[in-house]
Amino acid sequence: MQAWPYHRDRRRELLWIGAVLFLAAALRLGLAAMPRVIRWDEPDYLWLGKNLLSGQGYQINGVAELHYTPLFPILAGSVYWLTGDPELGSAFWYVSLGALMTLPIYGIARRLYGPRVALVAVLLVAIFPALSSAILYWGTMTEPLFLFLVYNGVWASLVALESDRLWAWALCGALFALAYLSRPEGLVWFIAFGLLLVGRRLLHRRPGRWRTLGRLALYVGAFALLAAPYAVFLWQQTDSFMLTGKLAITHDIGRAVLERNPVLYDQVTASLDEQGEILWWSPRRFQKSILDIVREDPQGFVERTWRNAQQMKGQLFASTIFPLFLFAPILLGWFRHPWTRPRLWGEAVLWFGVLPVLSFLPFHVEVRFFAPAIPALLIWLAAGAGELASWAADTLWNWRRGRPVVVDARWMSWHSRALALICALLVLLIGFVHVRTIRRGLQDLPFAHKEVGLWLREHTAPDASIMSRDLAVSLYAQRGFVASPRAEYEQWLDYARRKGATHVVVDERELRVLRPYLAFLLDIAHPPSALEPISQVTDRHGVTIVYRLKD
Repeated sequence: MQAWPYHRDRRRELLWIGAVLFLAAALRLGLAAMPRVIRWDEPDYLWLGKNLLSGQGYQINGVAELHYTPLFPILAGSVYWLTGDPELGSAFWYVSLGALMTLPIYGIARRLYGPRVALVAVLLVAIFPALSSAILYWGTMTEPLFLFLVYNGVWASLVALESDRLWAWALCGALFALAYLSRPEGLVWFIAFGLLLVGRRLLHRRPGRWRTLGRLALYVGAFALLAAPYAVFLWQQTDSFMLTGKLAITHDIGRAVLERNPVLYDQVTASLDEQGEILWWSPRRFQKSILDIVREDPQGFVERTWRNAQQMKGQLFASTIFPLFLFAPILLGWFRHPWTRPRLWGEAVLWFGVLPVLSFLPFHVEVRFFAPAIPALLIWLAAGAGELASWAADTLWNWRRGRPVVVDARWMSWHSRALALICALLVLLIGFVHVRTIRRGLQDLPFAHKEVGLWLREHTAPDASIMSRDLAVSLYAQRGFVASPRAEYEQWLDYARRKGATHVVVDERELRVLRPYLAFLLDIAHPPSALEPISQVTDRHGVTIVYRLKD
């Protein structure tokens, strides 16, 4: 990147950062205030956090939860526990951490490309749909926390590479430990950056093998110190060493996602095992490791990885996530100038921030899995925008002056105007993408589940327990939860009674698509003798019915 000899007004720079930070918070506050419904993984995080903080343990449905790491449940669950509002539990961190995400991005981009590119980068991060509006409809709300921790770790690793400060090595390990505690894949970033940091020292032949080992010990020790309590919890629950309890069942789920087969998804997660427990909480999920799965069918493992890679391209580079044409300025930013050795290592840091997303390919792909790649892509996009503005200023200089370019005040003025025009065009594009993202997201939300949950809060006893496929119903109702199993009616009813359910919630998609053998429950005029229909709500997805279990 070409250097610009202009006076860097630190106060003005801080004011711009503050303005972008405010913009990021205001945008997310407005988006969070729009109608939405908690769904998919997000209810589990909130339920786990509330249970843990209220002394009921880290469990759902009476079974210790080993799939989800505890940091986001603790943070979101604490807000939910204090306020009684589950949506606020996630939205608080969505707004605050989504806005604060601009700070590590600014630190990274400024070190690599200078203050102008850094300001463009944080503006893009502040308003980009895949980092703001899209998150509301992905169904986890863990992305702001995870990305904030990962990119603070990226910034710390950049400091460690440049200055070799001991505190940077330790901070980097600690941040990736927190990222791991917010989502298990944080472990992949920890391993990747450990290799990068140690590899840099070895390639540069820095003196002192013991110094390198000491720094690696700081990095690993900081990670282990924070991650150890959760690893001990997993050991206590499974009698085996593991860093996550979700790999095997995630692999099973991946086949259903790859084949776009929701019935298979229901089978591998909600069927009953030999002891009459749902597979999601069954001990069977720990009987196979990933190595066992690879040994059983290595060809199938490779084929699935390849098919997922093909799907990844279509999902990540979709028009509402990161359109492919944005790579034109990115390539300009990469290759307009030859790379120095420091530039090479700086780019390597960004690449190591992106490449760990490929660890999902052996399992299955969803758009949200690739969110960690977006901030690095936006930094590169900002660098490309800066180079495009430089090209425009150089071209205008040659056209008007007809002599070699001199970077003076006039050239800087032309550059600023060109960069502002490029930013304006990007903001306009982003605005259109926001509209499309929000429209699609709202159409997909099951508002009937929310309405049913709120109805149950008003019309059931405080000790009621609701069996459903959607934990969000119980969250909105503030009542107990029983997971609905995939079983024939008699087994299904027996499971409800064994788990203490007082009410059952079913919806049209469940009964027509996933479990058609229970479709007779749609006929509320002729219900089974054990069930009494007491309410129903219809939305664009069909009817949702509430039954009371008779004594």
